Amino acid sequence: MAVLVILYAWQEYRQVQTVLPENSRWGVLDISGLTIEEARQRVLAVYLAPLELRYEDQFIQVSAETLGYRVDLSESGKLSSNFNSSFWAYLWGRLETPVEWQVDFSLDKTQLRTYLQNEIASRYDVNPIPPLPIPASSRFRSGISGKALDIDASLIRFEEVLNNPLNRQIELVVREQPASITDPNLLKAILIQELKTANFDGIAEIYAYHLSEHQSLHFAIKNGEEVPAEIAFSAASTIKIPILLTALMQIEAPFPDEFVQLAERMMVYSENPPADRIMEAYIGSTLAPLKVTEVLQEAGFQNTFLAGYFYLGAPLLQRFDTPANQRVDINLNPDVYNQTTAGEMGRLLGAIYECADSGSGLLMERFAGQVTPEKCAFILEMMKRNRIGVLGQAGLPEGLPFAHKHGWSEESDGYLHTISDVGIVFGPQADYVMVIFLYDPVQLLFEPANALMARLSQRIYNAWNPNYQIEWVFGDIFYR
Repeated sequence: MAVLVILYAWQEYRQVQTVLPENSRWGVLDISGLTIEEARQRVLAVYLAPLELRYEDQFIQVSAETLGYRVDLSESGKLSSNFNSSFWAYLWGRLETPVEWQVDFSLDKTQLRTYLQNEIASRYDVNPIPPLPIPASSRFRSGISGKALDIDASLIRFEEVLNNPLNRQIELVVREQPASITDPNLLKAILIQELKTANFDGIAEIYAYHLSEHQSLHFAIKNGEEVPAEIAFSAASTIKIPILLTALMQIEAPFPDEFVQLAERMMVYSENPPADRIMEAYIGSTLAPLKVTEVLQEAGFQNTFLAGYFYLGAPLLQRFDTPANQRVDINLNPDVYNQTTAGEMGRLLGAIYECADSGSGLLMERFAGQVTPEKCAFILEMMKRNRIGVLGQAGLPEGLPFAHKHGWSEESDGYLHTISDVGIVFGPQADYVMVIFLYDPVQLLFEPANALMARLSQRIYNAWNPNYQIEWVFGDIFYR
């Protein structure tokens, strides 16, 4: 009799057990009154429903599986067995308690990242457009910003769906991409064309370095044709930059008043006797110029040297053979007392800037304890006071900080052959190093060379400060 009662109860229980109890949940879903198979299908339908992605004003619908979402319900059979095992509770008149089951919901981030890169970013991202030159002008068209999918930031929003699978809308993280700087190769081509248009038939070498983007251009032109750079030029007064650096390495702040006055006469007024006095008094001995060269060589500069004092009749302390002045293709007969190259002078200026700006870089590493940010800032401040209003400075906006040193000198034939302007432009959008050397084997014509250097300077400034451009107002340039 007892067996018959149990069998009857079992049949009745099986009919009741075709549906799940009230308040039963599977993951975030209420599955009350459903069979396990119905509940299973509902879980799959909800958790793997397509997602709507938004890229700004674009809407993209994508299946969950394509994005890398997975639902594993392989344990549902075990759940059913556990659920049926409560027959004895039913037999003893106990009410069935609601079930609470978890969903194994996962996301393959590698698959998702690949999809976002290949299907979304490649299709909807827009590359920024750099400033481009305006024909027959020294100005550039302003660059146009772009946009790019931030995949890492967007991934976080996809992960949030794991905790809230009912959320099927995801706004992708899109970042504005500022217009990039004018490509250095394009700027190089523009500068070469300026030299050709002006009919400059000498030798020009230009080095420019964008200090925040860390991009550079460096080239040399001879008779309108490009030649290998790093030509040995007479350094003239540009060698006073490493003189000041070497002297500062021998003293500590606060700097003596006499030293400050001498530095100003040397750097701002480009006088030679103060340079000799600084070497004699602060670097020391008759071999002070060689100490300047030693510092340069320790910093890795092989082509820049000072072999004697400036005063007339000063002895040549040492003859230097360098990779630059031993070239057989180009020999400008540079001064045996002081020489440099555009690239080395530019890299030295960049090192001084980095030292002053962040207390790091080449000089801080090579001369720890002797070179400090305060000393580097002193060099730049002295160079900023050099307001001659010609050469490279003539092509810049009035009043713009330009830490520079110019150089020129008559040579043994009584003619001017080389002029240079080397410095750091502190622009409203970009700081950059600019080094320009011009050489004429016959005679450098100062007025057209001065205008040409100003034009080259303005081209670089406008390219790298496109929101603050200035117009060329000095007319056409015809060198010869």
